[in-house]
Amino acid sequence: MRKRLILALLIVSFAVFTFAVTEIEFWHAMGGAQGTTVNEIVASFNEANPDILVKAIYVGNYSALQQKLLVSAESKTLPALSQAYGNWTARLIPRDAVQELNSLISDPEVGLTDEEWDAIWNPFKKMVTWGDTVYALPFNKSTYVLYYNTDLFEQYGLEVPKTMDDLLFAAMMLTEDKNNDGQIDQYGFGFRTTIDHFMIFLRANGGEAIDIKPDGSVEVTINSPEAKEALQLMYDMAHTYNVALFQGGYLDAPFGDGQIAMFVETIASASYVDSGSRGKHGWAWAPVPMWKVQAPPFAGTDVVMFKGISPEQKAAAWKFMKYLISPEIQAYWSVKTGYMPVTEIALTTPQWKAYEEQNPTVMVPISQIPYGSVDPNVALWDDVRNILGTMVGDVINQKRTVEEGLAWAEQEILLKVAEQQ
Repeated sequence: MRKRLILALLIVSFAVFTFAVTEIEFWHAMGGAQGTTVNEIVASFNEANPDILVKAIYVGNYSALQQKLLVSAESKTLPALSQAYGNWTARLIPRDAVQELNSLISDPEVGLTDEEWDAIWNPFKKMVTWGDTVYALPFNKSTYVLYYNTDLFEQYGLEVPKTMDDLLFAAMMLTEDKNNDGQIDQYGFGFRTTIDHFMIFLRANGGEAIDIKPDGSVEVTINSPEAKEALQLMYDMAHTYNVALFQGGYLDAPFGDGQIAMFVETIASASYVDSGSRGKHGWAWAPVPMWKVQAPPFAGTDVVMFKGISPEQKAAAWKFMKYLISPEIQAYWSVKTGYMPVTEIALTTPQWKAYEEQNPTVMVPISQIPYGSVDPNVALWDDVRNILGTMVGDVINQKRTVEEGLAWAEQEILLKVAEQQ
């Protein structure tokens, strides 16, 4: 009897051990169709790995996620994984909250092969690396492209702009007061009064807001001839030439309604542009016009792993991170959401090849990868974004001159640099 009881207990213990599930949380800010795709990928991973349960937690928008991460870091209640921008990660690294990934990437048993690591596009690797240490893997990445109304370009006999001079010329040709009431009905171009749109022009003109030196020191470069030319061009298009509609919000609606003929935005806007234009006019995208250089900014977050989790959770989190960047999942993610695949191998999958065959212009963003620019992955960038966003809005809305705006921004950034020293 005793032997049977011991045997039964052993069987129960073995069953519990066999079916023990390691649970981890993955916080994200992907809503709508993008969130649905995240849930589909998580469900697929969980089904393939019955010993792991990834819980995808939708926190809200990016601002809500950033705030929750900072608060959770203070209370030591961070999840296993989360989406994060590079400057968020930079804030958390000094708090010893972020798991370095070098040891996992190079692990002979569970790491990435040389082929897998080399296949990640170099700009994306730069975005997840601090010094010699990798602290994240790239996730949802996009780049800026020029959206244009194909019907109008055909009607006016215009070629798609390849340079900023071309852009200005096309904007002038496409701007019209159609009913002669003294008000512009159709603007040739549109831009948002945000730092992101300013950086498109600034980097194309060979400029940058700050320069991070090898020793970590910061040089503030915003008040430069390149920045003045870039901001002046935006101002002139809006006011001097009156060929650009400007606003703070997204431009897919005025584009769909024919109020603007061109605008620059990330590829993540494609679905909104398509739905807003459907039945009204055709559209396409092209590379961001070149100025002195071709340097379209990259946007998007990475996935970080946090410390404070068990070894089992760490192993599970790493397995899921690798799953996210696998070629098949990246192809699926890109096709479903419009984001760029973060690994070149994804372009060789049957799903991507079929997608490319049906939509040849999907290679336009890919063609920009070798020339793309990235934001500095330092904590200071959060403050720089806020300062430059205010400056651009003030200048375009004529609250400050171009010179006044750049001088003000320079002093404000210098103050933030001094605070962090």
